[in-house]
Amino acid sequence: MMNLLVNNESKATVISSFDTIAKSLFCDFQLEVNKHYYRLLDIEFYYYCDKVFEDGYAHKHEAQLQSGKWYFHGSGIDITIGDGINHGGILIRAVAKISGESSFDKNFIEKEIHGPLNVKTEICSKLKGAFEKELNTFCFHNISGDRMGAGMILPKHIIKSKRIGLNSKNDNQLQEFHNGKFRYVIIPYLKLRDKTQIAIDMKQQFPDMPISEINKELGSAFLK
Repeated sequence: MMNLLVNNESKATVISSFDTIAKSLFCDFQLEVNKHYYRLLDIEFYYYCDKVFEDGYAHKHEAQLQSGKWYFHGSGIDITIGDGINHGGILIRAVAKISGESSFDKNFIEKEIHGPLNVKTEICSKLKGAFEKELNTFCFHNISGDRMGAGMILPKHIIKSKRIGLNSKNDNQLQEFHNGKFRYVIIPYLKLRDKTQIAIDMKQQFPDMPISEINKELGSAFLK
């Protein structure tokens, strides 16, 4: 089972929990939708804990009080990370369809799906028909015991960046949640959104990495 527990003793422990959960999702779990297999590429964390982590961008829907559930909403699909008292969700921004017919140098990626609503459409398109009685398989599998067999090459880096499309007016004066790096991405040469911001954040997160190496990983010269 995936451990989605968020330690809400402090803001620092909440963020540390995000780091741990993101690493596990990117490295150890593969999504299956009726024998179609995907890995996560781009996710955003939203969490609200009174007086500790008051993220005004969290939906705070009752579904987000649960843990490990799917939450379908107008902006996409979340994996919920609530605890019965505090609300939380992980928005899936991008996935890659994995196939043995693709190659190692392409990370076994057959197709990239970017944008939360496109992810939602892709997943729903693989579900059984509305009048079919056969059950759907729609869940994550722990593939940590055979990552290569599952076509899941470990990412070189897990990059933390600013979340996308947030209105600064919905945050406090410090803008700590608007500017907070609660978006996590891997394999940055792919068609991820806002790669200039990702490049800037990589430079801050990995200060010893040469700019030339950052640009190489991104697939183009985003930094000078």
